[in-house]
This record gives sequence, C-alpha cells and structure tokens, in this order.
Amino acid sequence: PIAVNNRNIRKALQQTLQHFDPAGTAVASQHITLVGHSMGGVLSRLMVTNTHGQLIDGLASQLQLPEQIKDHVHGELEDLLEFSAMPQVSSAVFIAAPHRGTDFANHQLARWASNLVKLPLSVVEGFAKATSDVEKALPQDGRAPLHIPNSIDNLSDRDPFVRAMAQLSIAPGVRFHTIIGNNTPSVPVQQSSDGIVPYSSAHWDGAASELVIPSGHSVQETPPAIIELRRILRGQLAD
Repeated sequence: PIAVNNRNIRKALQQTLQHFDPAGTAVASQHITLVGHSMGGVLSRLMVTNTHGQLIDGLASQLQLPEQIKDHVHGELEDLLEFSAMPQVSSAVFIAAPHRGTDFANHQLARWASNLVKLPLSVVEGFAKATSDVEKALPQDGRAPLHIPNSIDNLSDRDPFVRAMAQLSIAPGVRFHTIIGNNTPSVPVQQSSDGIVPYSSAHWDGAASELVIPSGHSVQETPPAIIELRRILRGQLAD
C-alpha cells in the first residue's frame, strides 16, 4: 500500500541522513530535491505534505465511520496516517504522477494483476485489526467485503485512500514542478491523458512550472523531459 511505502521510504531517507550527517550540517543534507515518476511522484508529494489529521478524517468521511471507530483506526494506524513534510526537502518534481488516481487501475487487466499480489505477512498483520473493526462498523447489505489494498488498488481513482490523499496540501515553502505526458493530441489538454494517467490527475495547482510533452506514460525517458529536469535543477543551483 502507498501508506506503507511512504513510511518505509521516509525511514530509509532519515536513516541515510542520520548515518552520513548526524549533525545535519552538510550542504547535501539540506534543500533536497525529490524527483518521482508515476507512483514515485505520488510518494514524493506525500514526503512534502503535512496531514494534521486530515487523512483519517477524509477516510472516515468516505467510509461513514462512527467517531469511536475512526479514533480506534487512527490509533491502530497512526504511523501510516499521520506524517509531516520532511524539513530537509525544499523542492520536488512530479513526473506523470497520478495524484488523484487513474481509471486505468479499474480495468480488467489491472484488477487481474492486483489479484496476483500477495502482501507480506507483516503488512497484513498491521492492517488486520483496523480492517476488522471497520468491517464490523459498516452496514453489510449489498456491500463487497473490505480488503487490504495494494499499490495497484491505490492507483484507482475510486480508492478511498487516494481520494483522501488528494485533499492534502503540499507544505508551505516547498517549490514543486510538474512534467506531464500527453498522447491524446486531438483533445484539449485538460481532457488529455498519457495513456494511463489523465492530465486532471497529474496536474497540481501551485506548481512553479508545468510542462506537457507529447508522450506516453514513460515521459521521463523523452529528451524534452530530460532537458526540462536539467533546467529545473540548474535554476535551483542559480538561486
């Protein structure tokens, strides 16, 4: 699940910084720029985001959880649902990132692939109690049973966690850029897609710059995207 990846990547980065620069005084430990493609872009955004309880509130609202169950789930999964922007990171570049999910994840092939994924026992155990409590609190008539989502589920534009994440704001002071692919030139940009992620999902208000490139989802491999990334990074050095 995205929440688990977010927690684990944060820990890895923090451990790396602590190992090489325990005092936090090295220039390389400050003003870090995160660059992420696709789900990596979503994770990069979460690493420059403060939740302030909004993530659990958004999930509870969508699932219509009673306040008592919401508080219980929050307690069970607090290390996944509460996080803050990493202070060492000052900028980010999101490339073809499905911030609001994608309908592609709802297609039959994606659902088949999702069903092949077997989550590690540690992940299952971590979610099991909270999932059980939510299941008991929800009405059972005509509703499919809950299951622990994997990263393919978390790409769906119908996924409750994705919808809740989309309501979070990037921390003040973080400068970010977006690079977006478009392989549907016959439609307006606002309705375009790279074949997997629609523009409406990859776009994020407040970007310092946004570049839409004629390309499929692997836009990060194209010369215009590489040149744009160099422009962004060199501009930061100049600043």
